[in-house]
Amino acid sequence: MSSSPAAGCETHGGDDIHKVSRLVCDFSVTTNALGPVPGALHATRRLLDEIEISAVSGLLSSKPGFDSDGLAAVASCPSVEHYPQREDEELQKLTATFLRGEERSEETQQQLIFGNGASELIDLLARAAPAGDFCLNPHTEVQYREYQRACLNTGRKMVDSPKDASIICLVNPNNPTGDFWERAEMEAWISDNAPPGSWVIVDESMLFWAGPDWQDRGVSAEFVDAMRKRHIQIFLVQSWTKIFACTGLRIGTVLCPTIEKRKQLQSMQVPWSVTVFARTYLKAAMKDTEYLQRTWAATPKWREHMVTRLQRLHPSWKFLGHPWLSWVWIDTGDPGIADSVYQTALACGCPVRHASYGYSKPSMLRIAVRRPYDFSVLYQALLQRECHSMSKVQAPFGTSADVNPSVVEGVRLVHIDDLKPHEEVLTDRAGKLQEYVRDLPVKILPAIIVDSQYQVVIDGHHRLEMFREAGMTIVPVVSVNYEHEDILVNPVGIRPEMSKEMVIGTALKGKTLAPKSTQHMVRSRGGALLPLIVLAPQIAELYHS
Repeated sequence: MSSSPAAGCETHGGDDIHKVSRLVCDFSVTTNALGPVPGALHATRRLLDEIEISAVSGLLSSKPGFDSDGLAAVASCPSVEHYPQREDEELQKLTATFLRGEERSEETQQQLIFGNGASELIDLLARAAPAGDFCLNPHTEVQYREYQRACLNTGRKMVDSPKDASIICLVNPNNPTGDFWERAEMEAWISDNAPPGSWVIVDESMLFWAGPDWQDRGVSAEFVDAMRKRHIQIFLVQSWTKIFACTGLRIGTVLCPTIEKRKQLQSMQVPWSVTVFARTYLKAAMKDTEYLQRTWAATPKWREHMVTRLQRLHPSWKFLGHPWLSWVWIDTGDPGIADSVYQTALACGCPVRHASYGYSKPSMLRIAVRRPYDFSVLYQALLQRECHSMSKVQAPFGTSADVNPSVVEGVRLVHIDDLKPHEEVLTDRAGKLQEYVRDLPVKILPAIIVDSQYQVVIDGHHRLEMFREAGMTIVPVVSVNYEHEDILVNPVGIRPEMSKEMVIGTALKGKTLAPKSTQHMVRSRGGALLPLIVLAPQIAELYHS
């Protein structure tokens, strides 16, 4: 599968997930790590509850789509077959209140325009702005490229000084670098640098992660009014697909400085550019205040979790961006290393954003914040990459047991559904194991041991059950050469006789033995019989309830 960038991804990104054969978790886009809003998903799904499918008879059976009796299926679904309303007053009010509060809600509603993602609106702004050159934020090395693309497509020339521009494009917080200007700093810069007659576009799409006081940290309505009196028009852009994790639906807004400017943009916009599904999702998401509370609590914690471990693995890397942002901007210092990490991430199903594509920063990577369990998959792949880059010799993995090196074939990540248990678990014991792990300050468990040929679980059934109950889909396993003479099942005098063939055969048939029917041992090179679990490395912080 090709890992070269597809057409268009050099500007916007989002295509990396289509370069992997099996996606585990997408680290390439800066969406909310909590995933889509549950209540909004339910609301959107209910739009399809009104489906009606009936059969119409008396039509020619020879035509495609008809059965031998001349019956044809005829479907009806209002949300799919009908145009949505041009104006959604409920959505306008919810969004206006979300952005400016109840006091300015009525005024704000009249200044909002919705579009098919922020990208459509960025393109619209570039076409509608006064003729002349454009300028990006001169204080950041690179910013979201949609603005540059849109302005260049309208024939504008990029200039270095904002005083020479008719349209000034600012992204705050800046994606991808993570730079952020607080309200006073941003407003002072605009006041000092924007010339009369210019349009200033401030993209605040990532500001929602700043915390409960995010409304007090963006450009204020009072400042927008003051600048308008100086003939400087400020447009605030919001992409809702990031904070509410709905990039597949596409919806964004622009808060215009006046009703007249909103009407100007709307006159150039194609009608019905926002689907009823996107509108319904956003309305439900706006009503879920707990979702944002969880976002503000989890994102900084999960980001710190990632940065701490990546710093431990690569102390020379530079980790940039504010601690509350939904991504980490990383300077590896070496284009070769950045590309190697990018390819490693693709190989393990956890794509990241390579800044060589679109941003022309070949040593940089952007990694989205994700929950610790998802990150553990990427992190272990990076650990393995680092081990391989340090030495071409395959060393024994994670065990102090003195066993024949050919017993352990390696450690890898597998999908939990690919594992085949050979015996049942004791429910009581699995529950006690969960309680034990829950009380640990650091979650540490031995890895699961599997037969390398058939993916049959040899040791770790109770751990596997706990991982499955926790919703985990990818787990690290130790693959062993089960046919090796130093691995024994139920040695004489320990338990009833059992053969390796019975273990494998039972699992491959989809059946299971009674709990604790088997006990596996491994012979050390000194001749001692040891529990097979000595081959399992301790996997730290993998399990999170």
